[in-house]
Amino acid sequence: MDCEDFINRLCDDLAEDINSEVCEQIKRHLETCSDCRTQLAAMKNTVNLFKCMGEIQVPIAVHERLITMLNVKNAAK
Repeated sequence: MDCEDFINRLCDDLAEDINSEVCEQIKRHLETCSDCRTQLAAMKNTVNLFKCMGEIQVPIAVHERLITMLNVKNAAK
């Protein structure tokens, strides 16, 4: 498993059972790949930072620009 495959599988398979073959492959890959360990730590830190922020109100203009940029129709406000 290469780094790109690892990240894709990690993102796609977060609902996996911790003892599944996919999770075992991810664990083995993390043992040998410092780049993926660094990237995983950065993802965890980002999630933790967002959790600490609490809920904030996004200005309507920012929300509308984001919806336009993502090309999403009928997004909840």
